[in-house]
Formats: sequence, C-alpha cells, structure tokens
Amino acid sequence: MVQSDEYIKKWSEKLGISEEDIKKDYEKLVNNEKEIHSDISEDEQKTHALRRLATIFKKQLRSPAIGFEGILIGASDLVDTVARHRREAIELYKESPQKAIQDGITDEEGIPLDTRKEWSTGNPNRGFGKPLPEHNWLRTIFGIVIKTGIDEEPKFFIMNCSGEVAKNEEIPIFQSIKFRANNRTKEGDTIYALNSSVFTKFEVDESLNLPKATELLNKYCDNLKINLTDLDSYHDRVKDDYNRLAIIEGDVSILVLEPTSVGSRRIVIEDETKILEDLESQGITCWIPPRINIDFGEQSKVIVLGRTTQGKKLDDDGNKTDEPGDIMINVFGLYAIPEYKIEPDIKEITEENTETEDTTKTETSEPGAW
Repeated sequence: MVQSDEYIKKWSEKLGISEEDIKKDYEKLVNNEKEIHSDISEDEQKTHALRRLATIFKKQLRSPAIGFEGILIGASDLVDTVARHRREAIELYKESPQKAIQDGITDEEGIPLDTRKEWSTGNPNRGFGKPLPEHNWLRTIFGIVIKTGIDEEPKFFIMNCSGEVAKNEEIPIFQSIKFRANNRTKEGDTIYALNSSVFTKFEVDESLNLPKATELLNKYCDNLKINLTDLDSYHDRVKDDYNRLAIIEGDVSILVLEPTSVGSRRIVIEDETKILEDLESQGITCWIPPRINIDFGEQSKVIVLGRTTQGKKLDDDGNKTDEPGDIMINVFGLYAIPEYKIEPDIKEITEENTETEDTTKTETSEPGAW
C-alpha cells in the first residue's frame, strides 16, 4: 500500500503548505491517473500521482516564491510595455532606415532594439541593444494577505505580475484565495511588495476564516479611501502619479450593462448625504472592464477600487473641447456590500425594451483618459 500521508506530512513541513492543501493536489493527480492509466492497479496509480506531486514540489522548492492567503481587491488593466516602443521603432525604420539603425532604434533588418541603458532603479539593463520581445505583458494586483503558516498581522500588498500570470483575466476579486509569489518587501515596509512567479496561481479556498471584506478594507486600506466630495481635489493632487489608487464608496444611481466598443460597462455612484440635499448633484462615473462581474442592481451600495481619470468635455456637437471633463474612475475592483445589495432587475428581452436612443452628447469625458 502507498503511504501517502507520510510523504504529505514531510512535504508540508518542508514547503510551509498545509497538509490539507497537499492532499487536495494529490487527489486531483490520483483522479487524473485513473483517467490516463486506467489499465494499471490503484496502488500504481497512487504511486504515479505521488511521484508527479514530488516533481512539482521539488521545482517549487528551488523557487524563492512563498505562500500567501487572503483576498484580492483589485487588478489593473493588462499593459504591453513594449508595444509603443516597437510601433514607433518600426515607423521610424520605414521613414528613415539609416537614422533608425544609426541611433540604435532598430537593427539593419528593421527589428526594434531595446534602447534603455538602465532601469528606473539605476540597475543596468542587460537587454540594452538587443531585440525587443514581441510582447511584455504586465498587470498590477492589489489585496490584503498574510504569509501562509505564519501567525502575523495582515498587510495590504501590491504585486507586479508579468507574462502568462499577467495575461490571465480570471482574477477572483473579493474571494478567499491562496497563491505563491516572490516577496520583495524590505524590512520595515508597511505593505508587501510582491512579484509574480511561474508558480503564481490564484486558488479560491472558501475554508479560509477571513473577516468581512468591509472590515479588512477599513482596517488595512483606510489611507486609500477617498470621500466622493474630495475626489476632484484628490485627482488634482496625484494626477501625475500613474500608480494613483483610490477606494470610494457610494450608492449606484445608474447601471448601464451595454458594453462600449472596448467592452466596458458603466455605473454612476452617488454620495449618500449629498444626494439627499441635492437631487441634481453630480455623481461619479465608473468604467468597469469585462473581467469584473456585476451581480447587483441599481440602488445598491458598492465599494469601488480604481484609478482616477479625467478627459475633455464635449461640445453640443460631440467634439472635444480644451475644458477638463468630470473626474471618473477606471475600475480595478468592485464589491457590493451584502447588507445594502439590491438584486439586479433582469427583464425579458422584447421589441419594446430593446429600442435605443441617441446618447452621444450625454458623456462629458472619455473612459480611460489619464
């Protein structure tokens, strides 16, 4: 008989992963072995599963990634950091090949080169002068976690994700999760600074005994919370900081599920006090990307995490002016507070309720503007 419990206990102590989690991974592999090796005995299937699990853990042991558990509260949009550089380099080569080659923008065949001698940290860029990759995908993820197996106070974290981890759109926002990441936090830092690794995978685990999301946000993200009435002054103060982040709370007055050309949906949220005093007060427009689920209706109270943005006002003909538009939010995370959540009003689609009207002049600024 295969003594799996003995190995699971040893691996748990070695890797700092709970025995329960290892057992779950083991059972998945056993079930897989039953499918792909149905012609061998059950003991042999279990032995194969243990060996496969051992190879996985051996690889993880060589990685600096460690375990974390908690909740994710937001994820930025996916960015290709070399797209603009590649596009401009190719355009220059088409217009003036000699200049592109002479300035080190491209090689003789027109392939874009990396022109950054050093990184923002001052460290030399080893890729300087070499061909740029086709893509360099990046995404930033935010949350509140503790180190797995270590009894300590939770911390807010910012994690830079790259490659396939960044490209993943299935991000379990406001759910109990576990994951592994590289810890780049310096001693004395009040937040975790993390980088993704090849082992970073966000696994939902409902067995985690976490406080309510509102309690976690109030305790560990209070410095990010901005009153709706202060949003304009906040944006004016931090608008040049690309990493600006704000958490706002309000009541949903408008919910538009019809996606824009880039797939975003729109909600407008109101300050609960201001709307009582002035029914014509200006709400805050929030642009919600396709990856974020909307499971609530109008009149719900929600918490929004995102980056403030401001476009230009439109004139009566729908053309941009030089006058700044309203402050809006590009949403990274969205949470309907359960006590104040209104279920969505889903109507049967008929000819009567599918007619649309011209709304081209109703928006005062563009989604996604800096």
